[in-house]
Amino acid sequence: MKGRVMSTFALSAIALMSSNIATANTGAMDVSYLGAPPGALGTSAGRPGAGSSGKPWIFSAPPRGTIAQQKAMYAPIARFLSRVAGHKVVFREPGNWLTYSQAMTEGKYDIVFDGPHFTSWRDRYLGDTPLVRIPEPFVFAVVVRRGERFTQLSQLAGRPVCANSPPNLGTLSLLSKFSYITRQPYLVVVHGWPASYKGLMNKRCEATVLPIANLKLYEKGARTVRVLYRTPVYPNQAISAGPRVPAAVQARIRAALLSPAGEAATRTLRQAYGARRFVPANRRDYAGLSHLLNNTLYFSGGGQVGIAQR
Repeated sequence: MKGRVMSTFALSAIALMSSNIATANTGAMDVSYLGAPPGALGTSAGRPGAGSSGKPWIFSAPPRGTIAQQKAMYAPIARFLSRVAGHKVVFREPGNWLTYSQAMTEGKYDIVFDGPHFTSWRDRYLGDTPLVRIPEPFVFAVVVRRGERFTQLSQLAGRPVCANSPPNLGTLSLLSKFSYITRQPYLVVVHGWPASYKGLMNKRCEATVLPIANLKLYEKGARTVRVLYRTPVYPNQAISAGPRVPAAVQARIRAALLSPAGEAATRTLRQAYGARRFVPANRRDYAGLSHLLNNTLYFSGGGQVGIAQR
């Protein structure tokens, strides 16, 4: 069997530390990660209460695409949020997953756009509030080739599964169904959803995990795979704000992002993820999803909450 087959925790650490490893690509952008030193976002301390600092609020997002692509997508939103909030908002590209995860768990970010498990984690441990989200839900499927012997998910323990590196939501959803790390599937690292499907078809692995929507696109009615497990319906990616952004300003930001002017500012971002619009988000949408990050570097046990202050 070709490809890298590694333990879950090792994959989590490598995915976060590598500046070039590809991971979840939930949109149309190419995925590449450019290096930045772990301290790139600064080491000054704290996440004080709302409105306690005149420093710019930091807006960030996962390191998907080149730095130039990220700036083109997020800088217009930062400028828009600055006008709406009456407080300077700057976009800070993290450069890699290590920097992103470390800065997040240290409370360095004030406004973030990212996936439901991260949104849930920040809500639980940092007091962030989901503001708006992409309306389409996430549902993932674990599939095997039709005719294979597998009949239940537990039979994949110790078997090769093509998957994007953690903290990919689909991969973490699969791994969460196995109580013991030593009894989890082996992950054959692939880069992107097309590679997940292709790896299964080329017999690099015995199963894969990918969004139901992508599976339908790749199958085109061929019925070459069989669904072994479907995840619960997850909410999509969201923009959330932390406690340094006062509640009244958060409400103003939510309303502005849903307005025609907000739609114009977020057009490039929404197009990248196939979203025609944002809809209001709330904590109920994301409650209970933070556990998916329990065995992920920096997030286990609540991460480094309360250690760093900005």
